[in-house]
Amino acid sequence: MSDYENGIVTKPWGYEYLMYESSKIGIWYLHIAHGRQTSLHCHPDKKTGYILLSGEAEVSFLNDSTKLNGLSKLMLREGLFHSTRALSPEGIHVIEVESPPDKENLVRLDDPYGRKEQPYEGADCVVPMTEDCVTLSEPAAGRPASYRIHDTELTLEKIEEVALLKERDPAEIILVLDGGLVSKNNEPIVSPGDVVTIATFNRLAETFRAPEGVTLMTVRKCQAFDSLKECASC
Repeated sequence: MSDYENGIVTKPWGYEYLMYESSKIGIWYLHIAHGRQTSLHCHPDKKTGYILLSGEAEVSFLNDSTKLNGLSKLMLREGLFHSTRALSPEGIHVIEVESPPDKENLVRLDDPYGRKEQPYEGADCVVPMTEDCVTLSEPAAGRPASYRIHDTELTLEKIEEVALLKERDPAEIILVLDGGLVSKNNEPIVSPGDVVTIATFNRLAETFRAPEGVTLMTVRKCQAFDSLKECASC
């Protein structure tokens, strides 16, 4: 497991902590304070799935930018320079999934806090997790586990028959933890670390197969939590 498994990494823009890690992905929660921004950086050898849970953000690239409002998503390819700035007065809450889960795979091109070309933060920037932090556990087949974080519901589940997803809200966002879709030549089509909508997954599943099923996390705005077996807030 990661050296950051039980700690909060403090940043000049806020903080982040590891929610979940496997050999394939790492899921991180980030809080970016109002007016602060991450470095303009890239990950040469890993893709990043980005989910804005709440607030308004501006995501900048080398030559352009886009504004997002929660709940929304992006997929960032390997080597794509990007930076996130919090526009909301209360800051923003973000989930990032990195595949593979290598925090050292980082190149900072520019940074308002003097970290240009510097590596990822070391142990001196790590403080203990608090009881409010949300960490996720691998779900058992047929037993979804749900969590709450900033008015957002995260549901982890292992699905053997992906055709069941046709019954879901097509606009819902899912994050793939394991399994996924492959071509007839076993080339990955939707793989761990990808963030897509149910509609996109179902469209691809009409052609491509899921020999291992899929373990996923569904992200949606909170409903009533009376029936949830697991729930936490941070």
